[in-house]
This record gives sequence, structure tokens and C-alpha cells, in this order.
Amino acid sequence: MTHSTEPIAFLTGCGRSGTSILGQMIGASPSVRYLNDYFPIWVEPFPQCDAWGLRHGTRGLDNRIELTEADLTEEGQDQFWDIARLQRRGKPLLVEKVALNNYRLRFLAALAPEAKMINIARHGVEVARSIAKRIEVGEWYGEGDRKWRLLQDLARERGLHDQLGLCTTDVARGLLEWRMSIEVAREHVAAIGEGRVLQVRYEDLLADAAGVATRIAGHLGLPDGGEAMRRWAAGRIERKNPASTDVPPPPEAEPIAGDALRMMGYDPAGGLLAGPTVAP
Repeated sequence: MTHSTEPIAFLTGCGRSGTSILGQMIGASPSVRYLNDYFPIWVEPFPQCDAWGLRHGTRGLDNRIELTEADLTEEGQDQFWDIARLQRRGKPLLVEKVALNNYRLRFLAALAPEAKMINIARHGVEVARSIAKRIEVGEWYGEGDRKWRLLQDLARERGLHDQLGLCTTDVARGLLEWRMSIEVAREHVAAIGEGRVLQVRYEDLLADAAGVATRIAGHLGLPDGGEAMRRWAAGRIERKNPASTDVPPPPEAEPIAGDALRMMGYDPAGGLLAGPTVAP
């Protein structure tokens, strides 16, 4: 079955990086059906996607955080597109968002060979603090902390044993998750080609939501040029949590994520680095 003629785009980024507010803005376009964290579209066709223990039938399977084209099956592809058709609801473009797909860009690229992607990055210290709040109330790692166990497996695969040993606090765990999400996404983008992926910063979304909306509209080919997104964003997108520059960085920031922060143009002590940086 050929699926590439069914327009779909994917929004990804490390969890707590602004994917939800960005997705809502994109969903304001009359051409878009925005699918926010609709986990059945992944865990039903591809049980190995279930990092949270959402379905009893996925327990004990080869669940992993990172997935590539090698993890696709024909049966799973058919089931995915069946669900996508039902969720499209007559809109020209389906935009799907599950933050964990930041570890699965090669998987997405093979599943939908003509799909565009939007990837958002945010300062890792802010992300880690936000993740820590979710961990504290039990809303992050799923059944029996399964997602954390899988993240530990990935850290060991990537040779991050020393950094994993520093994860004695929820903020430290968030920093390691951010680091791996960023690094895996960059590797996948390099493999599939940068032309398919529009990369934006959360900081740019706060500073110039209208400009980000215009860039996204061009990337996705939206006929209104982003007008509906710009109207929606006016007065809605604002900072609700302290910036990385407002409080001292956690002591784990440098040893766990310092190199990754600088690679992304972020100062581990807070804010953006001055001068030329590597684009996210």
C-alpha cells in the first residue's frame, strides 16, 4: 500500500519543550487537524512504542525509546494509516504530536516518506525542572517507572554510564533525558536530511510567535501563510515558568548536559551563548 500521498506532518521535541503550545498554535490553521498525544496511533500498530505501559499487551515486549526504520512492519504501517484516516476528519493536513517521537525521527521518515517535521528545542535546564515537577506528581514515567528504566537502557547503550550515575534527583534525570533526546534527534536529522525538518527554539516562540508561525506555514505549505496561527498566538504565548536565567543552574547541569547545552547554543549557567552557535 502507498501512503505517501496522505498528507501528514510530525511535531517533536523533548517533553516539556513547548510542543503542546506550539501544536495548539499549528492546530489553529483551518487546513490542519492537530492530533495531540493520541497514543493509540502508535501503541496499537507498533507495541514497541509503548514506553509508558499504556497497554497490558505490550508488557514484556521489546519496548525501546529510540526507534528507526528497522522497527517498521508492513502490518503496523497499514494499521497506523487506518487510524490516521479516521482521525483526519476531512482536513487536508494531519499534524501529529507525541514528544517521545524526538527519539524516532528516522522511524517517522520511513513511515511517511513525504512527511515534513517540526522540531522544537528549549534550554535543557528549564526542561529538566519542568520534567522534575511531573515526576514528583507521578505523571511522567508511566507504569512502574517503565519509561525511566528504558531511558536508563538507552543511556547505557550510548555510553553515558557516568552521567547516569549522577541521576540521584528528578532534575538530574530530566537533564539526562533532555540530553539524549537532543542528541538522538540531531543524529536522526543528519540521517534523513535537514530539508524535511524545520527546527525552532522555544525562546524564539516566546519572543516572536508570529515569525515562527510564518516559518511553519511555509514549511508545511499552508495556504493561508500562517494567518490563523498568528491570530491565535497573539496574547496567548507567554512564559509561565522561571527562565533559565532567573535561578542558579542545578549542580548537575554541567556534568550531565554541559556539552549538549553548548552544542545547542545554550549557556549551562542560563540563557543563550553569545556569538556563533550550532543551530538546533
